[in-house]
Parts: sequence; C-alpha cells; structure tokens
Amino acid sequence: RASASPSLDVLITLLTLGANGYKKYLSERKEIYSFLVEELKNLASAHGERLLHTPHNPISLAMSLDGLQASSNQAVTQLGSMLFTRQVSGARVIPLGKDQTISGHTFRGFMSHSESYPCPYLNAASAVGITRQDVTLCMKRLDKCLNALKKDGKAARSSSPVPQTNQEVPDKD
Repeated sequence: RASASPSLDVLITLLTLGANGYKKYLSERKEIYSFLVEELKNLASAHGERLLHTPHNPISLAMSLDGLQASSNQAVTQLGSMLFTRQVSGARVIPLGKDQTISGHTFRGFMSHSESYPCPYLNAASAVGITRQDVTLCMKRLDKCLNALKKDGKAARSSSPVPQTNQEVPDKD
C-alpha cells in the first residue's frame, strides 16, 4: 500500500546517472567522509566533546554531547531543534536515556543506536551527493548553535539566585 514514488525516483536517478555516474558519486562520498571526520573531530575538540568510535560504519559519525548535557537538561534536544530550523538536514541529536512507549511497548534508549548508550550524541552522515561546501556549512551552523547554547547555559546558571549566608540584616530604628 505504500507509494511507489520514492522507488520510481531512485530508478529514474540511477538510470540517468548510469553505472559510471553512480560509481563517481560513491567515490566522492568516501572522500567527503574523510573530510567530515576531520571537521567533526576538530569541532568536537573545540567544544570539549569527542568524536565517538564507530569503526564499522563508513557513512555515519557521532559526536558526544556530554558538555552540552551538563550545561542544561534541555540543551541537547534544543540543539536538534536549532539545527532543524537552520536547515541542517541529516544531522540527528540523540538525548540520553529516552524511553518511549508506543501501543503498550516500551522502547528503551528511544532514537538511540542502543538501549543504554552512555552519553547523548549528534549523528551526522556522509550521504551520496554531499559536497565539501555542505560539510563546511553544517560545521559552521553547528558551531554557532553550540556556542549559543553554552552562552545561554552560562547565563541561566549565573542568573540563578545564590543563597547567601551570614548576611547581616540592618536594624530598624
């Protein structure tokens, strides 16, 4: 009962590209993957995060979001929203330990790649057709979002009322 449109689109695209065109795109995707690895590793390091080890996945990468989680409980999901509104498609933000119940079935670690992944993370992929400019723009937008969230987190913490002790109360005469 599903629509045949997506399958038809793929068929038309592959026929238009031909075998050599498709192989060219696959080769370019592998080159861009290496570029994405370096760019994401540098960005992660600049924000006190790390590129997660995914040795058997030649398409997707993941970056930890531990520091972001520490700054605010909502910051991780807000990052996903910010990226979406800035037209960063393909990147997915996975919060820590989310459980979801659907029709009486509970899914532990919902949206994650495992039931109990140890940290929240951002997932990005080097898909067929991606360009170096796409990666550069994505990293620029991701960097701005992370900086904005960290700034908001620091502002929220500094504006919290701090309990004061041993404060003298002036005498009323």
